[in-house]
Amino acid sequence: MPSVDFDLHSQILSSLASTLAKDTATSNDEVQRLIRAGPSLSSPSQPSTPKPQAGESYSASSDHVLSEGGLMTMRHQHALIAQSKFAAESSGQFDHDLVPRLCGYLHSLPKYKFGDGLGLKGKSPADSVTSSFITHLLTIASKRPSTRQNILDSIWSYLDKLSTIVLSDNAAKVCEFVLPSLNGLLTALEVSKFEFESRDFADLVSHSNALLSNSTSEHIRKAIDTITQELSTSYARRVLSTYARDNILLSSNRVVLQVLTVKRNMIARLIEANTSKVQLTAEEQAEADIEGLALEGKARHTLEYSSEDERPTAHVQMAVKESVAASRSFEGIWSSLLSKAFKRTAVVGQADLTKVLRTEYIMSLQFLSDMRMFANDLLAKGSVSNEFYYREIMSVALQLASLASLYIHELDDVLPTHISNSLFNEVRTDESLIHRASLDCAAILGINFENANGEMTALLQQFLITPSNAFKSTTAGLTQEVTAERLAQTLKNFSISEDAAMSIVYALLNTLYKHNNSKEQRHSAEEQSVVVQENVITAISKIASIYKSEKITPLVLSMLAQQVRHHSAHLDCVIVKRLTDIALTGSLASFNDITQILSNLAKHSHNGPHSHDNKVTSKELAEAVNESLLRLATTTNARPEFYHAFMVTLLKLFVEKGVQIQSSSHHHHHTTKRNQNKMNSQSSGLGLVLPILAQLLSHDDFESHVKHTKEDIKLFRDLWAHCVLFEFVKDSPWYKEWSSAMALIARKTPALVSDEHSATAYLEGELEHNSVLPRGIADDQKAAMRATLTSYLPGQAVAIKSLSSAKVVFLLSVYHVETLRSRHGGDCSIVLKYFMNSGVNDSVLSTCLEAIADQVINVFTSESQAKVLAHSLDDKTRLQVRNLIIGCVHRLKRVSSLAVKWIHRLIGAFSQLMCDKDLLTLVLELSELLWLSCENEMTDEYCPVYSFTSTRVNVTINLPDSYPYRRELLAKFVELTRRWVAVAMENSPQEVDALLQDYLADSEKIHTGISRVHMGRTLAARSGKDLIKSHNCFDGNLGSLPGVLLDNSSVFFQEFSARRRYQGEVGGMENFSSVFSRQTGTVLPSQLPALRESLRKMAQQVKADQFVSNKDLANALHRAVSAVVALDKVDEELVKMVAWIPIYLFTPDSLKIGTSVWNWLITEKPAVEKRLMAEVAAGWDWACRHQKGLFSSLLDSEDPFRVRMEYAPTDKKARQRSYKIASYLFSPHLIWIEFLSSRFQATRYRNRDMIDTFIRLIQLTFAKEHKMSTHPLAREGRFQLLLLGLRLLRSDHMEALIEYQIRSALYLSALSWFELSPRWSFGGNRLLSKTETRVMKEFAAALEQDKILLDSILSSIQSSGKDQASAQAANYVFTEKLTRDAIIRKHTQSRRLLSLLTENELNRLGVWSTPIALGGSNAANGSESNTQEKSFSEEGWRNMVRFAWSVSPSLAFQLMSRFKNNIIPSELGQLLASDPFAAVNDSDAIQILLGEGTFRYSAAQLKYLLFWQPVPSITAISYFQPAFHNNPMVLQYAMRSLEHSPVEVVFFYVPQIVQALRHDDLGYVEKYIMRAARVSQLFAHQIIWNMKANMFRDGKCEVPDSLKPTLDRIIDNIVNGLSGEAKNFYEREFTFFNQVTSISGTLMPLVKKTKPEKKKKIDEEMAKIVVDVGVYLPSNPEGVVVDIDKKSGRPLQSHAKTPFMATFKVRKTREESTLSKAIIKRGGGASGEQDEEENVPKTYDVWQSAIFKVGDDCRQDVLAIQLIAVFKNIFTNVGLDLYLFPYRIVATAPGCGMIDVIPNSISRDQLGREKVNNLQDYFVTKYGGVDSIEYQKARNNFIQSVASYSVISYLLQFKDRHNGNIMIDDEGHVIHIDFGFILDISPGGNINFESSPFKLTSEMIQIMGSSVEDQGYRWFCELCVKAFLASRPYAEQIMQLVSLMLESGLPCFRGETIKRMRSRFQLDRSERSAAEFILERVDESYLNKRTVLYDSFQKATNGIPY
Repeated sequence: MPSVDFDLHSQILSSLASTLAKDTATSNDEVQRLIRAGPSLSSPSQPSTPKPQAGESYSASSDHVLSEGGLMTMRHQHALIAQSKFAAESSGQFDHDLVPRLCGYLHSLPKYKFGDGLGLKGKSPADSVTSSFITHLLTIASKRPSTRQNILDSIWSYLDKLSTIVLSDNAAKVCEFVLPSLNGLLTALEVSKFEFESRDFADLVSHSNALLSNSTSEHIRKAIDTITQELSTSYARRVLSTYARDNILLSSNRVVLQVLTVKRNMIARLIEANTSKVQLTAEEQAEADIEGLALEGKARHTLEYSSEDERPTAHVQMAVKESVAASRSFEGIWSSLLSKAFKRTAVVGQADLTKVLRTEYIMSLQFLSDMRMFANDLLAKGSVSNEFYYREIMSVALQLASLASLYIHELDDVLPTHISNSLFNEVRTDESLIHRASLDCAAILGINFENANGEMTALLQQFLITPSNAFKSTTAGLTQEVTAERLAQTLKNFSISEDAAMSIVYALLNTLYKHNNSKEQRHSAEEQSVVVQENVITAISKIASIYKSEKITPLVLSMLAQQVRHHSAHLDCVIVKRLTDIALTGSLASFNDITQILSNLAKHSHNGPHSHDNKVTSKELAEAVNESLLRLATTTNARPEFYHAFMVTLLKLFVEKGVQIQSSSHHHHHTTKRNQNKMNSQSSGLGLVLPILAQLLSHDDFESHVKHTKEDIKLFRDLWAHCVLFEFVKDSPWYKEWSSAMALIARKTPALVSDEHSATAYLEGELEHNSVLPRGIADDQKAAMRATLTSYLPGQAVAIKSLSSAKVVFLLSVYHVETLRSRHGGDCSIVLKYFMNSGVNDSVLSTCLEAIADQVINVFTSESQAKVLAHSLDDKTRLQVRNLIIGCVHRLKRVSSLAVKWIHRLIGAFSQLMCDKDLLTLVLELSELLWLSCENEMTDEYCPVYSFTSTRVNVTINLPDSYPYRRELLAKFVELTRRWVAVAMENSPQEVDALLQDYLADSEKIHTGISRVHMGRTLAARSGKDLIKSHNCFDGNLGSLPGVLLDNSSVFFQEFSARRRYQGEVGGMENFSSVFSRQTGTVLPSQLPALRESLRKMAQQVKADQFVSNKDLANALHRAVSAVVALDKVDEELVKMVAWIPIYLFTPDSLKIGTSVWNWLITEKPAVEKRLMAEVAAGWDWACRHQKGLFSSLLDSEDPFRVRMEYAPTDKKARQRSYKIASYLFSPHLIWIEFLSSRFQATRYRNRDMIDTFIRLIQLTFAKEHKMSTHPLAREGRFQLLLLGLRLLRSDHMEALIEYQIRSALYLSALSWFELSPRWSFGGNRLLSKTETRVMKEFAAALEQDKILLDSILSSIQSSGKDQASAQAANYVFTEKLTRDAIIRKHTQSRRLLSLLTENELNRLGVWSTPIALGGSNAANGSESNTQEKSFSEEGWRNMVRFAWSVSPSLAFQLMSRFKNNIIPSELGQLLASDPFAAVNDSDAIQILLGEGTFRYSAAQLKYLLFWQPVPSITAISYFQPAFHNNPMVLQYAMRSLEHSPVEVVFFYVPQIVQALRHDDLGYVEKYIMRAARVSQLFAHQIIWNMKANMFRDGKCEVPDSLKPTLDRIIDNIVNGLSGEAKNFYEREFTFFNQVTSISGTLMPLVKKTKPEKKKKIDEEMAKIVVDVGVYLPSNPEGVVVDIDKKSGRPLQSHAKTPFMATFKVRKTREESTLSKAIIKRGGGASGEQDEEENVPKTYDVWQSAIFKVGDDCRQDVLAIQLIAVFKNIFTNVGLDLYLFPYRIVATAPGCGMIDVIPNSISRDQLGREKVNNLQDYFVTKYGGVDSIEYQKARNNFIQSVASYSVISYLLQFKDRHNGNIMIDDEGHVIHIDFGFILDISPGGNINFESSPFKLTSEMIQIMGSSVEDQGYRWFCELCVKAFLASRPYAEQIMQLVSLMLESGLPCFRGETIKRMRSRFQLDRSERSAAEFILERVDESYLNKRTVLYDSFQKATNGIPY
């Protein structure tokens, strides 16, 4: 068979072998057929091939060796190769037969007669078969270790056999078989990655040495000579000729080379294996992994050539190619040895291997010497030929000797000498291969041998700087690279220190300077000098590249940069090239420096070679710079973090070059032909930057059009402006040359305006004053550009005429960018970004840009149509359509309208767009997001959510806070969606129908919205329903029947149901099979045990509080229910677990899933209802007993005065978290109640058993009413249950006793809610408020309809006749005291009281939900309805109060808080006097009992104070005042109340406690202070500071306060009572604080000095302060000071005092919220986990600035801030969206104190001084335009803070509200400071200049909205009302806090302070009336003239702007 490159027979057998090997079912017969295809191996009488015995090699078995050879045809060869391949790839089941057979074939190969032909690809058959056998046998040995040794023995034996044949003097056999077979064997060993062991190397050496002997070499030479001298063309001669033709010279030297190469590779693998056993560090292992991956496939220098001229002769070239292929794995090992030192470990057989390697070391060096002598002889004779392989042998011998020395870790002087000789001997031929091997070996020795490192480093360095012919040959470039790299590697990998490298760098630089400064050199010497300089430059750049050091790289960079332009152009090019090499290896700073150097060189390259500019760049250097920039642009993807910096550099280069060209042309205004040619030349130089920039932008991972800065946009805008000016974009030579580059740049160019609103309103100004545009564009050029633009936009001709040149250039730039982008596959949707810029929308450019955008969309449409015709519409096109669709719901109306217009155009062109699943899903999901945005108005009205995300389509949309716009956008988009889907349906109804069903099917998850509406699903269902409208086949009368609705909704949902049903059937069967077992047959019964077990495990998980995902829960319950439904008999265990698992889990989602499957189960299998509902009722009882949900006390409401008050800004996240936690706690019961109500309505008329279940459930519920939560969010659930109870009473004629018990419990439960203080709706959830109102109204209506029957009596007494039964019922005694009539009277009165209270609750809810009563009916505007209240007479009120008292004294006392009627307190006083003990559990009763201290009660009655419920701390402190006459009972009660509160709570009232000492005649207050000081050291410190502040009446400490002696005594007692650590802490703290405050005293002598002088003194004093461990700032007791910014001291402005400011580092710890963990412990996956993560205690540091004052009384400010903190806690308690910042102020001594500085804020006064004339302008500048999200967030913060401070300013009468006392923080909050005038005093001697209730200026209103009708202003008014209403219930406590300070001497008290404060709270008004009152105050403040006049006064007198 002739030799062919592709042999079909070979391919068939090879494929068959692979197939059989992979098939586990391959039979022995099939294997035998494959064997029979090969040649005969044994005689017919011996067909079997038994396996050798232990210890016997395969080659020794005579059964497998051919006695006498036969013919080996080509088919036989193919068969043998296929057999070996099968054996190697199979799993080994046939090894016992195949492996011995293959070994037998191997040893029989010399005996076969091969056909007169050559094998595949010109190789001898002996070569191909041997190579295949060796390769596959080694693979088998590697995979099956049991065969390893026998196979290796066979290979070594075959090697011996070939050596023997060589010596047989059979020349033909040697040439036609032995040499090819040896070539195949040795090549296979070279390439193989078999893991050889040390003994294998020894075997190789012993069996291969014969081939290296002189005798063997001589025999081979003789055989070759004999054959080549033959005249006839024998087969042996043809073999030699064929190999020679293929550049393989079969010779003795080739055999030597191959044997040495095999040895080298094997020892290299042994080194690698040895290294892998060393325990590497994690960093070393990672580095090794990376290097291994990088180096394995990388061709190394040793076998590479940089040009054609460097290549050796053809046959050597082929040998090298084979060597590369064979030693690829060796190259990886070799490279790793060059990158790090070899770490050797002890291995088995190492001693023997060491001996062998020593021998090999000597032998290889001998070969090296012999080859050198041989080469010298050849040179002497002048007959040098490359056919002798002497260079390769010398190279491999060097490598082998080095590896041997490395492995045994022994180094003598011989090897370094050989390396040095190889490098420095005079070179007369190209010995680059030997040089590179020598360089490699020198580096390896230097890296691994400490004593040789210096020598090798010096050797490499010397080789670089020594003139040599090695650097003149054709391979000089590669030699130079290798030398430099090896020097760097030797330095880097031996010494960790960079000092050695720095020394080498300096030495090399000195060499560079020496050669640079040498003059008058001969031409040859100059050439050598240039070579040396080039070597040095290469070396230092390579050192920098490899070290990547922050010390070395900048040094090398600066030195090389200095050398540019100081050498020849050639060396400058070398420097540029080497700088480029360094660029990507260093830091970003180094990269920027290098690119800047290149940019500067490129910048001066346009002037041309004849320019007189000394900075001009030569043509050669300019080309090198461009090449370097292009190379960097191509390779920067290796360092993606450099993309942006490089892009900016290139953009600046282009722009600056363009400006230079313009300036040059401007100087030559009179254009000549010469100047025009020069201009064209310069333009050409400018255009060369474009391909470089395009190459950089071409990287797929560089998305400059997506991620960019404002500076990027400006640079791109300037670039395209230059392209327009230089006509690069027109049909010109430039355009043809660079059109592809500009197209790519256009694709990656961002929109030429920013889409951010913050700084875009000045676009026109930016364009007109753009410095890159020439100032003097010629008139003809202007006209040409204007005409061009008009031709592009003919419809805008009139507008274009009036545009400036700058705007014309800008519009042309936009036109070309966007059309190029759209035409060449860019994102056309980017054009929308132009209209996201307010500067565009508000300018004359708008219409022109819209016209351009229309053309862009037209281009996109036409390009897309072409793709449609070519059927190549790609994902990028879909992505652009997707972006345009998303633009339809943009927050800006203009953007939305344009996107809608363009999508309409696209759908008109491609009606099938909505047939795309992704796009259809997108529009449906966007509809849902818009719906959620509108829902937000109901859930959290005053805190809009701006971002909404769909994970399903991975889209987030941002929407403004304007709810009207959201509703408008939703309505429009829903209509558009229906139209778009309808268009698609007209063409592809079935496709769209299927997609809609698929959307609905994939949406089956728990809906998280507040309503049950999912807009996306709704639209999908409606579109499916409307499908028939476009396919109506009914015409005539039938289609127009009145009242008949024709649609195919039944078909749509039938198909949908069928799809889901059959999917469920198949999926269910698969689930049962895959989840539980693999049984076949009837699946369900066999799977029930496994199903039960899985549910049991889940129940155990839930009980153990382990996490169960909603998905797992839903799957388990649905699977269980489907099983119950499918079974004939009810499986009660499954039913029980279906009921209990969601109850045990008790989360909102678990109950949603649970109630859903319960409904499904009852509907599908009614027989199970009774059993299921019994379990559900039991579960309800379990939830009650375990205090779940509504029955939990975890969130019971607390009086804000009973909890810890905090001086901290309002935390909006904490409020939202509180609402989330409460909602999470109560939602499960709400879902459950909804299910129960639904079931009750379904069964009330048909199932008595179910009614009995509900009766029992209601009885259980109301029996535990005392456990029900008192949180406001519990109101809905409680009254839903009460409503269910009333409906149950009305629907069932119960037995009288049961009816009495249920009604009594129900009424008592309802009344117990009203025993609590009135609760507002929590938070800003309007939907919740409406729901509560609806439920209360339904409860009131049901209460009215409740009829008391009590006429069905179960009795054993026989009755006769109806009348007798009725009489019996009337006189029947139900309890010990009550008859039927008495019960009816009692229940009637209870019902009337409940109606009264419910009406009041509805009025309160109505005011809260509609704070601003609009015109119209009461029902519409939420006004009060007092029908019940007005129906009571005076006596009726008395009776009602008495009845309420009989029910519960607490209920009676709460009547006072709900109704403004004087009869109520009067009657309560009498009731309390008659039975004080009845009210001891209600602290509110103390208000009547003690009143204002005017006692109406006797001592006998007051004795109950000893048992009374404690009052809040502030109330208890007030009882120490003189008004209570030191009554011992009252004092003891006050003391007990104080001690009942934790010290942390009382801590807040330190100023009031100190004032209470004024009348502490009996020492109760002092006693409490001493006790509290012992409990809390912080309390002790704070009260000492406050006492010191109250020592004197004046700031000069001249008039002592009457309290001073008492305060001195108490301070002494506290201090003397301290000991140990407490004493130490006190001393450290006060020493530290005194050090800080004393600085103010040191400034007193400098009071008249300049601020710099004061600043210097402060710095001196602060430098002396040493921060002690644990000390804190008095204003921050919860944190410790860890550091001081000792340069932060700053003197503050004061005429006669010395306040200063300093900054401290305070370490704080966030407290863990155990409450949220207790409630949300198993719920909800990611969000729950995130909350838990947030609640983990975290220590954090803050820099806190504080002002230290001396000579200023801070106590009044302390009181004001204290009151602000009280209001903040009140608002937080109600969940109001209001913001306050009670910053810390502490009075520490008379006239001294410290004030925390509000961080990240600025005063309105300071803004005015910075020329900010209007707050609106400030907000727009800082946050963006009014349409930006950031602006709207800031505006919302502004509204919430202004509302809260406005109400407080009115209630506390804050005056002096000029702009210096109003701060604005970075988030837009307003914060009031400086409270020198509050309550009764005002500036100017109390002339009350500021008569406005609070400050509400025009600029404030402008931010809230342009008019009072706007949403923002309405929110402000509503929040003011809510703040006022929330504050009123706590008026008494607030006034108590103030009244305790009346005798403090503060100037803010002038007489009737409390009386006036009480009048401001309007406590006698109802809620609606109070709301109207505060709205009147708002109207009164609105643009109040007195406020404006006061601001004018402050500006005139104090220079405070306004």
